[in-house]
Amino acid sequence: MNTCGGWESVRVSVRQRVGVRAFETWFSGLEGAVAGDTLVLRCPDQFVRSWVAGRYGEILREAAGGRAIEYRVAGEPGSSPAPAEERAAPPRRARAGPAPAPRAAAQAQTSFDSFVPDPANALAFEAARAVARGDGGRCNPLLITGPSGVGKTHLCQAIRLEADCNILYRSSEEFTTEVTQGIRSDRMPAVRHKYRRAANLLILEDLQFLAGKKATQSELFHTLDHLVGRGRRVVLTADRPPHELEGIDPRLASRLASGLVARIGPPEHETRRAILRSKAAAGGVRLPEACLARLSERAVESAGDLVAGLNQVVARATLLKQPITPELVEEALATVGMPGRRHSVEAIIALVARSYSLRPEDLRSRSRKRHISRPRQLAMYLCRRYTDASLKEIGRSLSRDHTSVMYAVDAVERRTLEEPQLRYQLEAISAKLGPC
Repeated sequence: MNTCGGWESVRVSVRQRVGVRAFETWFSGLEGAVAGDTLVLRCPDQFVRSWVAGRYGEILREAAGGRAIEYRVAGEPGSSPAPAEERAAPPRRARAGPAPAPRAAAQAQTSFDSFVPDPANALAFEAARAVARGDGGRCNPLLITGPSGVGKTHLCQAIRLEADCNILYRSSEEFTTEVTQGIRSDRMPAVRHKYRRAANLLILEDLQFLAGKKATQSELFHTLDHLVGRGRRVVLTADRPPHELEGIDPRLASRLASGLVARIGPPEHETRRAILRSKAAAGGVRLPEACLARLSERAVESAGDLVAGLNQVVARATLLKQPITPELVEEALATVGMPGRRHSVEAIIALVARSYSLRPEDLRSRSRKRHISRPRQLAMYLCRRYTDASLKEIGRSLSRDHTSVMYAVDAVERRTLEEPQLRYQLEAISAKLGPC
């Protein structure tokens, strides 16, 4: 466009150029104002600013009629909000289930754009995209299987971000609780209406936790029959294929296998390189090719283990005030190795609380004050890294749900690469855990 009447017109032009999915992911959290020959953009954090400037900078300049773009980050000096008449808040769709994370960066972490496909996850990735678009008829129900940390929840979150319909997103434990309470209080008609009629898409995670729960399994069987029979979309996750799930009724296992079962395996070598390169760039970390090669050659179980190795290298370089070299990478990997998982959730929560002069009860509270919420996120991250506990189990220990834990892990991984002070804190707390 040759002229720019304001931020609203820029938004409309950008949306047309990048598409709805990318626009909702990266531009929904921006505020803008046109000041003379400059378009001033206020971004929620450094991660979003770097990504938008690097990937969409030229598109923004063209949409702004050739004006210069000035990027600011909320909270930094001179980053006052744009004038009210120039701001435009995008409408939000009403959805059932937990609300998505409030920050654009959190959405970016779990979008299809940020998922790195490879042969180990290609089928699950394409099936999830098809379901989100509404043309995954042969994938209904879609069951995504694989061990913890390989991307099952990432794909479920990406579907929730992109699908344009009413969505009900639950963990199996939440579903079990609702069914159990419905039976005890004689309110099952209301529960059935909620799961069978109120939503166009049901996402249900961690089916392995239904083991031995006969009443809940029976209810899920009939719910799946009802939804699939009426063309409603269903996405499920589990840590293994349906007929390998212990304590699951054979009839339900057959129903789960009647659609598409898509397994996700550990990331392959080229995918590991892509993940490391992306994470390092997002944190402003210069990672030499030799170091990238050494980190990516490690066979890991999940992308989380991969990022943990990178964080250890960055923390060591920061603490010792040394550049990242192949020798430093070797030292970091030799010292840390692969994280063991023999610590308890309660022990880690207590350790983090002591490190910040807090009580475990403070971390479990509903307080959102920064001096409590930041340590709470670190506790979630360390529990994920050093225990076998599920997202749901970690969340329950801190009076949160599994989506809060997932957001916390992503946030700490991102901030560790960006904030030297956090690297010091994480290194100090991890050292107190001792060898695993």
